[in-house]
Amino acid sequence: MSEFTFKQQANTSLREKVTSDLREAILSGNLLPGARLREMDIAQQMGISRGPVREAIRQLEREGLLISYPYKETVVADLDSNEVRHILIPIRLHIESYVIKRYLNHMDDAFFARLQNIVDDMRKAYENDEKSRLVELDIQFHQQILELATERTVSITWQSIVNQIRLHFTKNLPYFKLDHIETDHQLLLDALRTKDAAAAEQAIIEHLASEDSLLCFDE
Repeated sequence: MSEFTFKQQANTSLREKVTSDLREAILSGNLLPGARLREMDIAQQMGISRGPVREAIRQLEREGLLISYPYKETVVADLDSNEVRHILIPIRLHIESYVIKRYLNHMDDAFFARLQNIVDDMRKAYENDEKSRLVELDIQFHQQILELATERTVSITWQSIVNQIRLHFTKNLPYFKLDHIETDHQLLLDALRTKDAAAAEQAIIEHLASEDSLLCFDE
């Protein structure tokens, strides 16, 4: 395992705390894709038994952040450019364009104000070089849109891929032009404000395509 070490844990909500710490270590980039995890090492670092660590690993496998090979090892999951381009981005495009078209008229001044606050926070995060904050603001922006939907399938689909999106950002953030994160979301927000369905749909297509264009380095 890498030089990164885990802090010791209190006994309250131990499984959740262990899961949260492991998830944070992965999504912050402290544990990179392909890094090997050993239950015994993690348990010793945290000062706990192996049981809660094993349960946390199983939870993060279900979230798609870890992969365990029978009788071998557990590693941090990876996403290659093909998975992002041909699976993750098309799923996002499908559910986000659906919600935008179906719920465009539900977007009111309060909704646009929330999105504008997120975009403004993106600018501050960029100026302060808060990269992980930028990632979470990106997630928040799109989640605000998807929360307009009343269909459970939308929220279930989003929850099934949101940590994969975070994993994608963690791996590829060095290749992003961070100043574009704010401007790209402002362009999308401005298109939504027009209440023009065609313009809004085209805006989300172009927005997600901008992520696709960053993946040529991994070809």
